[in-house]
Amino acid sequence: MSAERISVIGGGLAGCAAALAADARGARVVLYEQRPATSAPTHQTALPAELAGTADLGVEDPKRATGLLKAELRILGPALMECADATRIGEQTLAVDREAFARAVAERIEAAEGIELRREQLPALPDGPVVIASGPGTWSPLARAIHAAAGTGFRFSVIGRPPLIAAESVNLSAAFRAPIYPGAEPALFVPLSEDEAAELAARLRAAECHEPPEFSPQTILAEESTTAERMAADPAVGLGRLLSGPRGPQTGHEGLALCLTPDDADGRAWHVEGLLTTLAPEAQVAALGALQAFSGVRLLRPALVQRAPWLAGPEATLASLQLRRTGRALIAGTLTGVYGYAEAMALGAVAGIGAAKIARGSEPLPPPHECLTGALCRALADEQPHQDGRMLRANFGMLAEHRDDRGLGKSERRKRQIERALKAVRQYVEAD
Repeated sequence: MSAERISVIGGGLAGCAAALAADARGARVVLYEQRPATSAPTHQTALPAELAGTADLGVEDPKRATGLLKAELRILGPALMECADATRIGEQTLAVDREAFARAVAERIEAAEGIELRREQLPALPDGPVVIASGPGTWSPLARAIHAAAGTGFRFSVIGRPPLIAAESVNLSAAFRAPIYPGAEPALFVPLSEDEAAELAARLRAAECHEPPEFSPQTILAEESTTAERMAADPAVGLGRLLSGPRGPQTGHEGLALCLTPDDADGRAWHVEGLLTTLAPEAQVAALGALQAFSGVRLLRPALVQRAPWLAGPEATLASLQLRRTGRALIAGTLTGVYGYAEAMALGAVAGIGAAKIARGSEPLPPPHECLTGALCRALADEQPHQDGRMLRANFGMLAEHRDDRGLGKSERRKRQIERALKAVRQYVEAD
């Protein structure tokens, strides 16, 4: 008896990770890219796996949570990591050429004999095993179908991404390079005067906002920040966080600066880090125009703040990422209530592995609790996975305390956690 065909809804990071992980296990997959020929405000191209935010997939040091997740992903479903390696532009972190990365993923999907890519918005869940990774772009008919399959309502968080600007439209002659944080990839910082910063804040305050529904004064974005216009309107906050910049003798800079991170290998486009805003594109240009170096700035992709629906908790999901009420359906990506590139890819791989098991007539198993991917899956199925209403990021605190680690220092304990995690993932994959 042949295995059932798997449907994967959503062509973002999580959906592509799921499709490739299932294909690697011999499954037949139909990948539904929810963006038809018309473009969406979140993307520039029609390519699958186009990164919706910046082009940095984060650190690779397994001593940090996002690094350990990526190390586990290289075992769980290495295809996306191989695409990242092939298009890497960062030395300290896994920063990639954003468009080249998406093209590499598209080529991998096209080359996969078991994957059929369809550009189609589904109004309902297809028959058979299905991975739902439709993310913030989930349209109303599909949302109603997911609600019926889950038997519980959506919760919502707010996510954002900074504007992308053309390098040739700004004056970078005074810019200097420095890491955003210790161990990070050196970014580009453009010095600003106090008067420029004040004018930027004034233009942000004066512009009309287009905030998503239920965006209250208490709302914190998934990035654990708030919008630039709200910072500018709060005298206690101001634009200090956005414009603080690196200081000290290593940079030779003591004042304000705006941070830019690269989007491609040739430096043709840059993300304006931290400038999360609900202003219309023309208002974003006008605000940035307050800065002398940005007087002729040209937007390639505007900043965007949007509401992201998610399902999590014991009433909705199991640690295997299956919907509790509809076991043939698994969820992945931001729909699970997680935030971050590494988290999306890891959970996409888990969902793809689980769907392949269902297609073969067996029952998916959650990843082992000793690995960070498994700990994250269990956190999503917890009674209170999002106590403060924010989306989850993986962290070492999710790993259960091990009796053999008692009395050890942090460094030795972390080393053992990493060793156990990678061993557990290998055993999980070998047992599949």
